[in-house]
Amino acid sequence: MSNSVVVITGGSGGIGLALIKKYLKEGCFVISADLENNTDFEDKNFTFLQCNVESENSVNSLFQFILKKYKRIDYFFSNAGILSLGDENSSNVDWERNWNLHLMSHVFISRKLIPIFKKQKFGYFLITSSAAGLLTHIDSVTYSVTKHSAIAFAEWIAINYKKHNFDVSVICPQAVRTNMTKGREKDVAALDGMLEPDFLVEKILEGIDKKQFLILPHPEVQNYIEKKSSNYDKWISGMAKLKQKIEDNK
Repeated sequence: MSNSVVVITGGSGGIGLALIKKYLKEGCFVISADLENNTDFEDKNFTFLQCNVESENSVNSLFQFILKKYKRIDYFFSNAGILSLGDENSSNVDWERNWNLHLMSHVFISRKLIPIFKKQKFGYFLITSSAAGLLTHIDSVTYSVTKHSAIAFAEWIAINYKKHNFDVSVICPQAVRTNMTKGREKDVAALDGMLEPDFLVEKILEGIDKKQFLILPHPEVQNYIEKKSSNYDKWISGMAKLKQKIEDNK
C-alpha cells in the first residue's frame, strides 16, 4: 500500500477525511478533491485540489493534474455525496444535485479512470453508495433513487471490465457519524448503530483486501437484502409499518 497514489472525492469530512488519514498513515500519496479544504494536514504526501465533481470539466482538470504529477492512479474513491430529505415533491434542484453527485460524478470519473486502469493493467475504483441504495431511505426519495443508480452503475462497470485486471467495489454503509447524519442519531438508518468513520474505513480496507464488490460495514444489511429479495411484498409492507411507527413516535 505504501507509495500508492490515492484519490478521494468528498475528502473534507466524514468517510473521505477518515480515508485520507488512513492512507497518509500508510505512506501513500493522497489527493483530496472537494469544493473546499477543511483539513490542515502538514504532510508532504497530501495534496488538496478544488474540484466540483458535478462538472465534467472540473473532473477532467483533476485527472490532468494527477497524471502530470504522479503518472498513475492506484485507488480512486468516488465518495462525494449529500442527503436532502423529501418525497416526490422535492424540488428539481434537489433532484438534479442528487443525480449529479450520486451518479453522474461516477460517470465523469469513469470516463477518465477506466482508460488509465486498462493501460496500467491495475487499479481499484471504489464508489460510495449506501445501504439506502440496496434497501431505501424512508425519509428521502432523492437519496434512495440516486444511490440505487450508483450501485447499478458500479455493477455494470464491474461486469463489463472484469477482464481488464482492475477492481471495483461499492461501499454501502447504514448510518455513519458525519455532518450528514448530525442530529439524526435516532433515524431508522441508525437502528443498527452509527459507525465512527475510522471504524468504517477499517471495514472498507477489509473489503478491499478480499476484493469484495459489495462492501457492507453493517453486517445486518446482508440479511435485509436477502429478506427483500426473497419476498418483496412482505419487505415493502414491513418498511411501510416501520415508517408509520416512526411517524407515530414523533
